[in-house]
Amino acid sequence: MNVKKLTSCLAAAAMACSIALTGCGSTIDANAVGATLNGKEISLGFMNFMAKFQQASYDPMYVSYFGTDYWSQEVSEGMTMEDSTKKSIADNLELLYLLEEHMADYQVEISEEETEAMKEAAKQFLADNSEKAVKQMGATEEYAQELLRLYTIQQKMRTAITAEAEVEVTDEEAAQRTFSYFRVSATSKTDSEGNSTDYTEEEKTALAAAMKEAAAAAKEDFEGTAEKNEYTVSTYSYGKDETSMDEAVIKAADALKEGEVSDLITTDSYFYVIRLDSELDEEKTAEKKESLTEQKKTEYYNGICDGYKEAATYEINESNWAKVKFDKLFGAPAQEETDSESKSE
Repeated sequence: MNVKKLTSCLAAAAMACSIALTGCGSTIDANAVGATLNGKEISLGFMNFMAKFQQASYDPMYVSYFGTDYWSQEVSEGMTMEDSTKKSIADNLELLYLLEEHMADYQVEISEEETEAMKEAAKQFLADNSEKAVKQMGATEEYAQELLRLYTIQQKMRTAITAEAEVEVTDEEAAQRTFSYFRVSATSKTDSEGNSTDYTEEEKTALAAAMKEAAAAAKEDFEGTAEKNEYTVSTYSYGKDETSMDEAVIKAADALKEGEVSDLITTDSYFYVIRLDSELDEEKTAEKKESLTEQKKTEYYNGICDGYKEAATYEINESNWAKVKFDKLFGAPAQEETDSESKSE
């Protein structure tokens, strides 16, 4: 992510973060040690800012879905949403500083121009936020600039590391077949008002018979049959690594030659009829080759990062880190204005 994009992202984040619904500032000791990496101390104040910055991006959306207590809800055995998010932040912080340590290995540098742009973005970030939000995040220009700096280093390092990755994707790995299909639910029907009811056994039998007739007609006119029965025709591409589409559908597709239409395919959830459109879809194969190349580059990058972590000594000051809590929620700016208006009435 270059500085221009970082600036844009930070501005967007500022819009989302100018939202503190509660006015209490941070009570933690910003100068306390939050973690130590290879002997270098990381301030609790900066770690708290990273955590609250993340919280501010989550609260407006997640509260509406999961309620105001979602941070205390368990997301895995013995771990709350707050625990999980803080662990992710601490892990990410370790990686960011490790990438900084290895900048010289890849001749990565931050220019004076980039540094000045970060300073301006950090100032704008604070200016775009309400005073309450700034206090609640424990935000300072120094912290905002440091976050920008670290993420800029990460993107530059990722680019440099993946550039040296020697990856190869064979035609066989990337090859994609494409088929068209229409399907209907094998379990339930939906009325004009959107209400869903399960099929009776008699209805299932009748539907299977109707779909079998449609499959036979589709062998002569696939699109015409779909249109006549008001079925939606969709396309699907797959390769040797396919895991998303139902196995019975893929098995049927593999048995077809280009232009052929299948018999009725019955799965637990749907009745399918498919037509193989291409035994080797060149466009989709090229797209798959590109995505597999990027995937392998990412795996290479992750391997380098894992190596950095294995060689590092990273310790979290658990007693200090425990003081960072998501107990005061952030909300949308419109909500803050509504609350203020309600109080003034």
